[in-house]
Amino acid sequence: MKKELFIFILFIFLSFIFWGAISLGEEYVITLQVPVRIVLPEKDFAVEGDFPDKLEMRLKAPGWSLLKIKYFQENNFTIRIKEPINSFVYRTENITNDLLGFPSDVKIISIQPELISLSFNLASEKRIKIYPRLNYSLKEGFILASPVNLQPESITIRGSRKLLAKIDSLPTETVEVHQLSEPVAIETKIVDTLSNLLVYEKIPVKIYLDVQQVVDKDLEKVAVDLINVPKGKDVILLPSFVDLKLRGGINVLGNLQSDSTKVFIDFKKYSELSEEEIKPEFNLPYGVKVVDYFPKKFKLIIRK
Repeated sequence: MKKELFIFILFIFLSFIFWGAISLGEEYVITLQVPVRIVLPEKDFAVEGDFPDKLEMRLKAPGWSLLKIKYFQENNFTIRIKEPINSFVYRTENITNDLLGFPSDVKIISIQPELISLSFNLASEKRIKIYPRLNYSLKEGFILASPVNLQPESITIRGSRKLLAKIDSLPTETVEVHQLSEPVAIETKIVDTLSNLLVYEKIPVKIYLDVQQVVDKDLEKVAVDLINVPKGKDVILLPSFVDLKLRGGINVLGNLQSDSTKVFIDFKKYSELSEEEIKPEFNLPYGVKVVDYFPKKFKLIIRK
């Protein structure tokens, strides 16, 4: 019984192979997107204007050849510019299998667009920022204890002056990380947009997330500074110290001392006759917040 079952399964398997071989020998028509790559003779020039970054091709060929093109080879069409001229036009009807690396049995039915028009200008360089496209979430009881850090933070790009004037930054590819409970470093890269218009070094970008456990910490007798007191005015603040209850990342709070925590009251915000509650302000490290403070009431004594 087992032997008969094995023979039956083998028969079905071989049937599929023969059916696939026959099917792939037949001709099919597909639509293929082929990236366009522009190669300039000198770094002093840059491509300008609107032109397609991809060609849409309709191809007819045996299944085997189409399978190879679609899944087993890198497809792109390269235009090599010998001399930049004011108006360069390339007719896509001149594209052949040899230029694309296609097998000889592939027939190119149509290519869109029919014309590729290019213009050129002097190239310039500019240093711009990289910004992360980042979606993240943290486990309960954890925070991001410092700003998101990128290495490198900026990159030099080269292109036409007209284009560079419109670009201040480039994004990374979107990164998604969730339920984080420890620091992480993620490697990504800049989104390859405007590939024929911009030239820049294709280097990896590392994104660092300083994830820390949330803890509380008490600081006692933190000095309160009185700022923006007019010259010649004698003002006394009572009391001049405050106790703080802080919440933040475990490593940040572990290194935080009273003398590195700035608490102040801005005299400009309170008139001499004001009886409103005087509230201190806090200058704290990233991710640290004040849960509570004591005393709640402060008084300004102005000496005549």
